[in-house]
Amino acid sequence: MAVKVGVPLYLVISVVLSLLLSSHHFAEADNEIAKTCALTEYPEVCTTTLESDSRSSSANITGLSRIGLELTGTKASETAAVAYKLINNASSYAEWDIRATCFHIYNSSVEKINQEGLKYFDERKYEKASEVVVFVNGEIHYCGTLGVVQLNESNTLLDKFTTDLKTILHQLF
Repeated sequence: MAVKVGVPLYLVISVVLSLLLSSHHFAEADNEIAKTCALTEYPEVCTTTLESDSRSSSANITGLSRIGLELTGTKASETAAVAYKLINNASSYAEWDIRATCFHIYNSSVEKINQEGLKYFDERKYEKASEVVVFVNGEIHYCGTLGVVQLNESNTLLDKFTTDLKTILHQLF
């Protein structure tokens, strides 16, 4: 015995079309991430980092650039917190000095991104925002040369991602 459900055909068609268009929209957004990151030096780092923020799934290149700046600030802030804890556990003055240098680098990078980079970006001064990223990239790279093993993973990720972010921002000007 079959049960009839009285759902109007127009409602079924509306739901199906809505699902199809929605999946097409997300496919386009994922394609935007893939297309944008394909032009970078580290496409896997670029893709993984941008996909870690759910807003990226519906962003165009301008949105991805802003999200990239915000992610850089967030990840630099997280690394600054780790570096600060390392300062307190230093076993010598030389070790303390190196760790404090990396803490300062990350702490100032957060301020540079949040106070200058995002401001320039919001003013559509993409070249200036890119210059901030170039500066932050250089600072992070320098920290990576100091040999603080506990920061190697963060240094490598942020060094690569800021290299990619420079490329992404460059597409806007």
